[in-house]
Amino acid sequence: MGVTVDVHEVFKYPFEQVVASFLRKCENFLFLDVSTGIIYRKRIAVCQNVVPEILRKVNILKVPNVQLEEESWFNPQERNMAIRSHCLTWTQYASMKEESVFRESMENPNW
Repeated sequence: MGVTVDVHEVFKYPFEQVVASFLRKCENFLFLDVSTGIIYRKRIAVCQNVVPEILRKVNILKVPNVQLEEESWFNPQERNMAIRSHCLTWTQYASMKEESVFRESMENPNW
């Protein structure tokens, strides 16, 4: 069984500011493809567990932190960034994947 959720959000900030904020989250492995100009990053992020307390009565959900592996491809020429992440914490029980794309808004190029 799988569940897919699509969320679209417009950050009312310049593209460069949104990308810079995302890239400052934690340390990462960096690779620049000189032929295309695409910057590739890979990192492990540790986030606070936000599972509601009532669900944490189940032992496997009772952890203080959740680990995610995240990859991103930033193309400064086309002004977009694609991100793909998945959860490492509960892989033996379930999988969680997220894909995001950051690009300028069609309504306002300053967003």
